[in-house]
Amino acid sequence: MEKTFCFTLREEEYREYLVYEIIRSGKMRGSRWFLLTSVPALLVTGVLVLKIQHMFFITSVLALAVLWILYGAKAVWGNYLNRKVRRYYWPKLKVREFAEIRCRFQEKTVLVEEPSGKREVPYSQIRTMIPLKNMFAFYYPGGTLLLPYREFEKEEDMKAFLTWVLSRR
Repeated sequence: MEKTFCFTLREEEYREYLVYEIIRSGKMRGSRWFLLTSVPALLVTGVLVLKIQHMFFITSVLALAVLWILYGAKAVWGNYLNRKVRRYYWPKLKVREFAEIRCRFQEKTVLVEEPSGKREVPYSQIRTMIPLKNMFAFYYPGGTLLLPYREFEKEEDMKAFLTWVLSRR
């Protein structure tokens, strides 16, 4: 099942990849933990300092803390990282346009053709394959291949392709 893809990345797809790389780097781990724990800590501290003993209020505060941990912090964190990439990293990269990429998943290797040149990557060198929100990221020594989900017509095609690629490793 050899498969060839020819695509041009979109700006939002590359930004998604940059956000993932920031998360993966671990440099912002302390900020994330602060965001995750600060609101629940303030809520619990408020209950203790104000010496509130009404069970309904205490239960409500604990429910708010849990909701913050499960949903609120995640949404705020995602917005923060997207804004950071858009305002700080994107202007530094000075990306003007995206070039067309052709990648051919062959029996033993992946052939990647870009304007900068061609390279063949054996499946054994693909360290990891990460499914992101809108694309797959194939990591190998010396680079990363981003393959958008929009290149697949149906979800079944995507699953069959992934099964085939993973069997090559």
